Amino acid sequence: MSDPAASLRSHVPVPSLFILVCITLSGTFPLHVFVPALPSAAGDLHASAAGMGLTITLYVIGLSIGQLVYGPLSDRYGRRPVLLAGLALFAVASVAAAFAPSLTGLEWARLAQALGGCSGLVLGRAIARDSSGSTSLIRRLATLSIAMAVATAVAPIIGAQIVEHLGWRSIFAALSVVNVLVLFSVWLLVPETHTASSDFRVSRYLKRYLTLLRSPAFVAHSLGGASATTGIYAFLSASPFILESRLGLSTRAFGFAYFSLVVGLATGQSTAKRLAGRVSARRALIVASLIMGAASISLLVSYLCDALSVTSVMAPMIVMFFATGLSSPFAISSALDVDQTVTGAAAGLYGCLQMGYGALCTAAVGLSSGDPTIAMIGALLVSSAIAGLAFKSAPHAIVRADEEPMA
Repeated sequence: MSDPAASLRSHVPVPSLFILVCITLSGTFPLHVFVPALPSAAGDLHASAAGMGLTITLYVIGLSIGQLVYGPLSDRYGRRPVLLAGLALFAVASVAAAFAPSLTGLEWARLAQALGGCSGLVLGRAIARDSSGSTSLIRRLATLSIAMAVATAVAPIIGAQIVEHLGWRSIFAALSVVNVLVLFSVWLLVPETHTASSDFRVSRYLKRYLTLLRSPAFVAHSLGGASATTGIYAFLSASPFILESRLGLSTRAFGFAYFSLVVGLATGQSTAKRLAGRVSARRALIVASLIMGAASISLLVSYLCDALSVTSVMAPMIVMFFATGLSSPFAISSALDVDQTVTGAAAGLYGCLQMGYGALCTAAVGLSSGDPTIAMIGALLVSSAIAGLAFKSAPHAIVRADEEPMA
């Protein structure tokens, strides 16, 4: 039987890697670029730190929901129309955020932004898969991962510069303009890479999600992976108020401090790459959770001793980001290996759970009525404990579902 995707790849041009990078970054870049602007926006909108933290929480919730929705929609209607619709929603939502008259308006705009931008995060990878052979796919996905890591590092620096010279609203204006350019590039240069399917059943996807949720191995690695990789979103939400408002770090310096965290993340990813095949995933994941716990305890001790400083906050967080980079590839590969007949569904569900947990962590900080510092430290401690318990309890046996592969 011929492979329709392979047949399509032989008749359409392959989208450029640069465009795929731009598409993919439309999901995560807006999350990080706005972080340095939180204190400034809070002052302008007369909002509390908790209220501004919700703009991060809602964005992560949108990314979580989109992980489950865009894959099935693009299978039914094709990648191109779904991607164009998502990018258009993001552009409109960015304009709404730029002119938001209140915190409530900004929160709704951020949620809409995430729901639109997530189309790029999900479908950029799907288009790469559709239009690439196995060897080139690995290279393309590796490049997309590197681009996302670099964007995470430079986004706060860019955001800080925009806030300092043009104001926080200009961030959303710039995002809207850039996104419109990406939308037109997709319209002109990106062909359809997946034939729309008339044989589409929502029940098929729901059945596969339920099958995965009944797998102890998938649940353990997903829960552990989520707490190990997005527990740090608690710091993402609280860091501007801790480093800038409390410790006096300038907006510009905050952007460069954030860059050091991504160095830790990249070092952890590089370490994971070297350890792959040399140590078991279980051992690497347990060690990563212990490192997270040690870094969290260090933060707690500094807080209790009233010894918080930029160094005493940033040093443990660099270590924490290292543990995140170390655990991420082992956790997701273990989760996806649970049942190779439903890899697509597993990837979507893993991403949803991952972002959903990140939303809980940002909400824990954003909804705290007291000092966001202790709320952040508490979220990191709980995340470390959950990660350690989940990875330790993960069964060694791989559970496979008795179900046909997804078309």
